[in-house]
Amino acid sequence: MQSKIQAKLKKFSFIIPTNNRAALLEELLHSMIIQNFNPDFFEFLIIDNNGSDNSPEIVDSFKKNNPKFDIRYLKEKRQGVQYAWNKGIDEAKGKLLIFVDDDASFHKDYFENLEKDFENNLDNVAGGGKVAPVFEIQKPAWIYKYIMPYFAEINLGEKSKFPKKKHPFATNMLVSKNIFDIVGKFDTDKFNDKSVILPGTFEKDLFNRIRQEDFPVYYYYDLVVWHFIPQEKINKAYIKEQAIEIGKTYREIHAEKGILYSFIAFWKVFVKWLASVVLAVYYIFTTQWEKASMLYKVLWWRTKGFFSFSKK
Repeated sequence: MQSKIQAKLKKFSFIIPTNNRAALLEELLHSMIIQNFNPDFFEFLIIDNNGSDNSPEIVDSFKKNNPKFDIRYLKEKRQGVQYAWNKGIDEAKGKLLIFVDDDASFHKDYFENLEKDFENNLDNVAGGGKVAPVFEIQKPAWIYKYIMPYFAEINLGEKSKFPKKKHPFATNMLVSKNIFDIVGKFDTDKFNDKSVILPGTFEKDLFNRIRQEDFPVYYYYDLVVWHFIPQEKINKAYIKEQAIEIGKTYREIHAEKGILYSFIAFWKVFVKWLASVVLAVYYIFTTQWEKASMLYKVLWWRTKGFFSFSKK
C-alpha cells in the first residue's frame, strides 16, 4: 500500500491545448473514462488558447461526473499553441509532461501502459508514442504511406528510438519537466517572421535542442492515440501547401549553413527525383495510378518550394 505522501505526488501531467473545438475535446475526455490508472498520480491541464465556445462547460460537466480526474481548466490569451504549451509547462505539477492535441483520443490501455513504462524513471525522458490517423471520410487511394506523415502519423513499428531526422509531434509527446529546465521551453520568438508555420515546427526546434544536450529521443509503441483528420484536410490542396512550405524550409535550413550545404541540399533533391522513378514504375506496373501521380506531384511541390518559384 502506498503511503499518504506517495499518494499526493503527481507523476504525470497531461497538457492539452484547445481552441474552439469543444466537440473534439469532449471525445478526448470520453476516451479517458475507460482508462485503468491510479488517479493520485495523474493531472490533466486543459489550456484554453483564447477560445470562445462552450469548452469550459464541457470540461466542468466532465469533472462533476468523473470526480476521480484531477482536471484544471486554464486560460492562455496569447494566440498560438506554443504559448498554451508553455503555460502548461509552468503550471504542471508532474515530473513527466505528456502533450496531447484536443483532436486526439486515447487508446484504452494508454494510461495503464504509461504507468508500467514509467514505474520508476521520470527524469530525462524525451520521446513520443504512436499516432494513428482516423479519417472523417473514407481515405482516398492517393493517400499512401509516404503521404501519411502529412497527417501527423507516427508509426515506427517496435523501434525503441526515433531516427535522427524524425521527431515526435505534440499530438502524442512526452518530455520530463527537468529537461525543459535544461533546454528551455517552446520558442515564442524564433518563428514570428514566418507567414506559414508548418505543423511540427515547434516540436522539431525543441527536439533539436534536446538532442544537442545528448538526450535520446525514445519511441513508445504501446502509447497510442487516435488522431482525427477532418474532411477539409483530406484534399490535395492541403498536401500541396504543406509540401511547398517543407521545400522552402528545407532550403532555408541549408542556406543558413553556407554554400556547400546548399549544394548538398540541391543534390539530395536531385537524388529524390531519381529514387522516385523506381517507385513510380512499381506503382504503374501494379496499376496504382493515383499513387504514382501523387508521388510526382508531392515531389514537384516540394521542389517548387525549394526553389521558391511557385505561387500557392
